[in-house]
Amino acid sequence: MSKPLKAAFFDVDWTLYDHANKQYVPSALQAIKRLKKQGTKVFICSARPYESLRNFGAFDLGFHWDGFIACAGAYAMVKSKTVRKMAMPVPLIRKLITVTDELGLCVQLVTARTRFLTLPSNEYAFDYDNYFHDRCLVVHPYSDEEIIGVLVFAPEEYDPIIAERVPGFRFFRFAKCGVDLMDRDHRKGDAIADILKYLNIAKDDAIAFGDDVQDITMKGEVGTFVCMGNGKEAAKKAADYIAPRIEEDGIERALVDLGYLD
Repeated sequence: MSKPLKAAFFDVDWTLYDHANKQYVPSALQAIKRLKKQGTKVFICSARPYESLRNFGAFDLGFHWDGFIACAGAYAMVKSKTVRKMAMPVPLIRKLITVTDELGLCVQLVTARTRFLTLPSNEYAFDYDNYFHDRCLVVHPYSDEEIIGVLVFAPEEYDPIIAERVPGFRFFRFAKCGVDLMDRDHRKGDAIADILKYLNIAKDDAIAFGDDVQDITMKGEVGTFVCMGNGKEAAKKAADYIAPRIEEDGIERALVDLGYLD
């Protein structure tokens, strides 16, 4: 008999989605379906914005998620209820766009449900898209929209230039030509805590799966933080349990080994 589990949170890239084999891992999807049948509420927990998740097929996997966390914790929903939304100051976004336009850098601005580019894609944006397959096609000037995520397409040498000219941003570089900017830390763990509080679920009754540095904030907000065997070393060191690699049915095997699935 499997142990009761009330909530489960899943990162997408390299946790649910295997980029090497270009697929959502079938055994992981079946395991999530089995959790749902047992009454567990299941959630996406990704650094991707909502529209990116939708375009990436994350909401078309043969079952209904009970909610999602996007933009690395800046935006979270349970069904149709928004439980977290961290909008950035309009003057700060205006200053950033002035500077990046002068530098000729393409910036992706993210609202709760949409995203757009401030300039047409350039070589840096194409480099990013070739790896993540996450192209945004909408291009228009910033018009004081409520922004919860900023992605600058540029190599690392631009980071200190932007930081000097636009103070007030934190930088999280995760790709050769991709850096997230935020006016305060976006933490997946904080969004998980908000969801569990909204649902009146104790953290000991929840589990989270991830693979990267941003996923470490999940630890402490759930009873068990699982890092995939293919994950970053820092995430493995923080994990309560290290699962097999993604291509070795890591999610399903971890859930079975931990007693949450028969």
